[in-house]
Order: sequence, then structure tokens, then C-alpha cells
Amino acid sequence: MPELLNTEPELGCIDLYTFTLPGGQVLRWTGGDQAIAINGTTWALGPGLRRGRTRQCVGIEVDTLDVTVFDLPADLDAEERAMQLNGTPLLAYIARGGFEHARLELQRAFLRAADMASLNPPIAGTLVSFTGRVATTKGDRTQQLLGIKSDTEQLDVMVPAEVYQPGCSNTLYDAGCGVNRDAKSVNSVANTASDATRTRFGHGLTQAAGHFDLGVVRFLTGANAGVSRTVKRHTVGGAGGTVNEIAVLQPFPFPVAPGDGFVAYPGCDKTQPTCSKKFNNVIRFRGKPYVPAAETVM
Repeated sequence: MPELLNTEPELGCIDLYTFTLPGGQVLRWTGGDQAIAINGTTWALGPGLRRGRTRQCVGIEVDTLDVTVFDLPADLDAEERAMQLNGTPLLAYIARGGFEHARLELQRAFLRAADMASLNPPIAGTLVSFTGRVATTKGDRTQQLLGIKSDTEQLDVMVPAEVYQPGCSNTLYDAGCGVNRDAKSVNSVANTASDATRTRFGHGLTQAAGHFDLGVVRFLTGANAGVSRTVKRHTVGGAGGTVNEIAVLQPFPFPVAPGDGFVAYPGCDKTQPTCSKKFNNVIRFRGKPYVPAAETVM
């Protein structure tokens, strides 16, 4: 047996990172020092990448993987160092939220150790070692740390799901709610640039004020194409009746420019009047609005 083992070639491995951004853009980077092509798909020589350990265990639990993205070595030429996404340097793009909720698939490509230094080395096979979504980002000008939670996080739900409460237990637009999101969506364009905080911009929507509160706005064109944010406040009117504004909970990665197209979906505050008047869907309302309020008896 030892003689047989000694005849087998020593294997090496290279990490392959596949990031899918919220807008659908796919980034494939290799953790090695050269591009890797497998069955017509190429993982390019991307930024500097360093990751933590992955674990394999018996049972179901949420695993977390830390991936650090950092500046490329200084000995690379300027063209190789100038990695940008949507016209923004990569680290700045991440810092502004461009990788928020992006998905990662980490694969390990196996090859003979003797071939690792060769150009276009033959790959013996690949193994998916981790999948998940980017949950947190933090860093500075030189590096960004991505905290990625495994897909088993989706199993972290409340049991039992049915709760006796005044508000509806459905999620807006899900199968239990039954409201068609596309039928309620409205397309429009920004008619003013965002403010300095990138959380407010003017709109041309004609719906009544508050119609999109707690809803979602997603840009279709411009620097923020594919980026979604929860609507904090949808106002109509204002000073002189000319201020129509959408305010979101979190800033957009990039400034909103006049003419940027977006789609907006109305939100729901889970109350029976909203379900009835805004969505005409009270037949599917699953709240218990007549549950007595908690009281203290003296």
C-alpha cells in the first residue's frame, strides 16, 4: 500500500470565487496567480483575496466565511491595478454597499502540484466548498472584509410560524399574501439628483403620498442599476407643492442622477385597513386585529 501511495501524484488546489451581485453581474476571480479556465468558463486574475477556513460537520448549522479583498501588489502595472466596477474603484464600490447581499460560490480546483506553475494547467476536478450571501462589509482604503453567511441561514425561521398578533403574518407578495407584485409596480424616473447623504431624491410618481412607504425602489438605469432599497418615506407636495421625494433607509452606493429609471413597489404596514384599501386583499389578511391589548391589572 505505501508503494501505491507513493506512485500517486501530489495534488494542489486553487480557490475559485464566483460573486453574483444584486443586479445580476457575475464576477469570477481566482485565488491563484493566474487565470483558470474550466469547461469554457474563466476565473480571471482578480484582486487580492484571502479567506478564512471553511468547516464540514455533521448536522445543520449556519457557517460564516470571512473573505478579505485587498489592493493588488504594487509591482503590477497600472492597468492591472485599476480594477473598477461601474466606473468606481473596487474597494470603494464595496464600501458603498455594492456587494450588499451578493452571493458567493467558493470552489476548489484540484490539479497536480507539478502543474501549478505552468500556464493553463490541466484541472483534475472541482469541488464546491461553500455557498452563501454577503451579510456584512467593513474595511478601509486598503482592504474590505466580507462576512458571508452560508445558505443554511435561510432555515433560521421562527417555529411555529403562526403567531397571534394584530398585524398580518404574511409577507407582502408571497404565496400566502397572493398580491401580484408586477401588477402593483410602477416605473418612473428620478427628476432631481440625490442629496449629499444619497438617501433622498425627487420623483415623478403620481400616487398619493405614503403609497410606497415601507415598499422597495430598485433602479433600472444609471450608476445604481440593480440596487434596491427600502422606502422610508414617500412624499408628494411640500414647499409650493413642488417637492416630490423618496427617502430610503440606507444610502445608495452612488449618487442618483436626474433621468435614472427606477421601479417602485408599494409597501404594507400589516394592518387590516391597509390590506383592504391599498391592496383590496382583506380576504387573505392573516392578522388578528381584535386581540385584546396587553393590560396590567392592579
